[in-house]
Amino acid sequence: MHKHLIFSISLTFCLFCTPDVYGQQIARARLLGTVQDATSGEALQGVHIFISRSSIGAVSDSEGAFRLTIPLGAHRIVVSRVGHQTQTHDVMIRAPKSYKLDFDLVEEVMVLGELSISDKRDEHWDDYLKQFREAFLGMTDNAREVEILNPEILDLMKDAGTLIASADEPLILNNRALGYRIEHHLHQFVIDGDETWQDGESYFREMTPSSEQEAEKWDKHRKKAYNGSAQHFFRSMMDNRTRKEGFQVFHVDDPDEVGDRRQYEMNSAAPFQEPQFAVNPFTFLEPGNTDQDYTLHFSNYFMIVYTHEEEDRRYAEWQRVYHSGQVRDMQYSWLRLQNGATTLDSRGNVLDPYAVAYFGYMSFERLADLLPKEYDTK
Repeated sequence: MHKHLIFSISLTFCLFCTPDVYGQQIARARLLGTVQDATSGEALQGVHIFISRSSIGAVSDSEGAFRLTIPLGAHRIVVSRVGHQTQTHDVMIRAPKSYKLDFDLVEEVMVLGELSISDKRDEHWDDYLKQFREAFLGMTDNAREVEILNPEILDLMKDAGTLIASADEPLILNNRALGYRIEHHLHQFVIDGDETWQDGESYFREMTPSSEQEAEKWDKHRKKAYNGSAQHFFRSMMDNRTRKEGFQVFHVDDPDEVGDRRQYEMNSAAPFQEPQFAVNPFTFLEPGNTDQDYTLHFSNYFMIVYTHEEEDRRYAEWQRVYHSGQVRDMQYSWLRLQNGATTLDSRGNVLDPYAVAYFGYMSFERLADLLPKEYDTK
């Protein structure tokens, strides 16, 4: 079971800043605390506490203690240990202070009921794995260079055509295209026709390149993965630079079929035909509680056209029904806010990462093209 809370932390000890890799002073906060078993009160060693979709993490020691240093902003803190229920906490860190966090983990209890236990694998398991891999990693060139090191831990089952994947332990992946080793805590991944839904958190570690050529390859591939991504869009929106960064944004009604270009062509606000109808997404932002956070609110959909890259040819194949089959020279995506409004930090990180639904090209690029949230092209 996956426990998810949203809360605010505020216990203050000190103020500090640390330099980033470019020598700039970046305000950061320090998280420190302990983890114990909720029932026995015993300190838990080996608990992984990390910031989702980042390379920031720590492991609790023999006394259950841990400490992390993180940049200010919106973060999802994940507390995970095999045999205990995973916790996630969405927090907005607004000041460069120290915060005390103590976690009580509940032991995972497996109820078998009348299930019959067998060590015999489903005869279709390999087919399920292939389907899962494609939906989970994506179909870009990068996906071909991702290896799942422990696929045997996956629990794959199909019910009425819907594939459901879960795992009691973290999936370990090597992304040789981007140079990251990823620990993915997969709670559930559902494939229902052309739609996917997932509940899971990723932790990134930098891999060591085998040569200067491989390091250059990773740098090139990372920049390409970043360009046109949701991460790129939200960051440029916060800087009020979407147009300069290559994004054309349109506020549209609910399309009949998300991904269908006909809605775009029928809209009089079509890019480059009537550009005066394009919207500036920065104007949809409202100030939050402090100068560190903002509220984004819009109805229906944002249609986002990224003009600096053409589509991947596999995208045309993946869209099938909604696509002409011809590779277009721009990438078309749609965003919808799941709960009407969402909170972002000044870097464009969304407080609740599942508050935004992606359609079109941004939904085509999956884990194989994902970068840690602190990635910067500078």
